[in-house]
Amino acid sequence: MSTSTARIAMIGYAFMGAAHSQAWRNVHRFFDLDVEPRMSVLVGRTEDKARAAATNLGWEEIATDWREVVTSDEIDVVDICTPGDTHAEIAVAALEAGKHVLCEKPLANTVAEADAMAAAAEKARASGARSMVGFTYRRVPAVTLMQQMIADGAVGEIRHIRGQYLQDWIIDPQFPLVWRL
Repeated sequence: MSTSTARIAMIGYAFMGAAHSQAWRNVHRFFDLDVEPRMSVLVGRTEDKARAAATNLGWEEIATDWREVVTSDEIDVVDICTPGDTHAEIAVAALEAGKHVLCEKPLANTVAEADAMAAAAEKARASGARSMVGFTYRRVPAVTLMQQMIADGAVGEIRHIRGQYLQDWIIDPQFPLVWRL
């Protein structure tokens, strides 16, 4: 990375791509950063759709071949927002190219894929590349507070947890059985 800019390539631009674009555009308003993210390249499968998404989301350029982008000397960070079945291949290639990687969840579809990704991340870390999974709620203040309360013993011994994923968009019986369900 240059001393002042992190050149980002985001692969995928649908729902999570839009959310990540918003985050890249505004992160400096919430955190003091050593580097400024530069939304350099948005990668999509088709040029017309990628161009429309890049214009809408604020990316400088587009590409349709993620393999070329992850090996480019013009990219520092690869942000993976593609469907889950593509995460492992893209992440491993980006890590082998020495890029920092942010991978949306699910991390992988199999333990073997996850193991390969972890091994690539460990090897890349030795050269200074960082990697992480985009766990959405991990840094939410209410979750952090509850984690601290549990660690402090403030809620007593936990014997059962019941969680719900309340999203109106998955009530449609025609909606496919995706990883969230």
